[in-house]
Amino acid sequence: MQGRGCELAFLPPLFREVRVPSLFSPPLDSHRISSALAGQGLGCEVHVHEDLASTNDLARELGMAGYTHGLVILTESQSAGRGRRENIWHAPSGRDVLMTVLLRPTAKLEHWPRLTTVAALALCQTIEATTTLKPMIKWPNDVYVRDKKIAGILAETFTASGEAFMALGIGLNVNTDSFPPELRSSATSLLLEEKRPLDRNPIVIALLKQLEQLTQKLDAGFESIIRDVRERSWLIGKRVTAQAHHQAIEGLAVDVDGEGRLIVRKDDDTLLMLNSAEQVRLVG
Repeated sequence: MQGRGCELAFLPPLFREVRVPSLFSPPLDSHRISSALAGQGLGCEVHVHEDLASTNDLARELGMAGYTHGLVILTESQSAGRGRRENIWHAPSGRDVLMTVLLRPTAKLEHWPRLTTVAALALCQTIEATTTLKPMIKWPNDVYVRDKKIAGILAETFTASGEAFMALGIGLNVNTDSFPPELRSSATSLLLEEKRPLDRNPIVIALLKQLEQLTQKLDAGFESIIRDVRERSWLIGKRVTAQAHHQAIEGLAVDVDGEGRLIVRKDDDTLLMLNSAEQVRLVG
């Protein structure tokens, strides 16, 4: 199937460029972002919306309609943002990065699950490059700063006309200055940690550049990504509980294997490789 190329000027009827004023930073600017990414696959076409239910849902719709690899969907506000297990993603309007990238990787389909690991590393590298912070990866799809969640990833794969594509959703707390009471002890933002507002446009640009480079390593070179992920693991060395393999498990997180799976050593020295777990939590 031939998807619509990013060079086409066609935009869906619901698309319109917005300029949302913000007390914290300039609004997201599709022209600024796409111009900075000229020549690379990711970001060849950038849509900025004032409000969406979900960037992943729109990416699914456009993927089904034939849009091609590299389309980026951003929104200033999201009414039905979600993470894994349908958890709600809290984000005030005009302050954070709420983004989905439409991907049609040329890598082997069995390697597509690696994209969550790739995105987590890209987020860490972007935060490191644009702030003074040292982010860590909480397996499998969250990024933490000082033991609080600052970003999350939701990768969903779909099929249309016999071809698979992925909606890679990313939420990064940039200029959120407060959270609901139930989240204050577990969530943070770049603004709260850096004590200053940040322009989201260069953050988005840096993130898409990192993703472009790292997605080239889905087949060959993934071992270098795993090395960098291990250095940033928030769980390795900590005792965890998880729901996996249809049972509750508890043990020590000891490593990440070559596919990005979490290795947990149970008390009987049995090693478990977790592809995904319903819940991974620290003990105590």
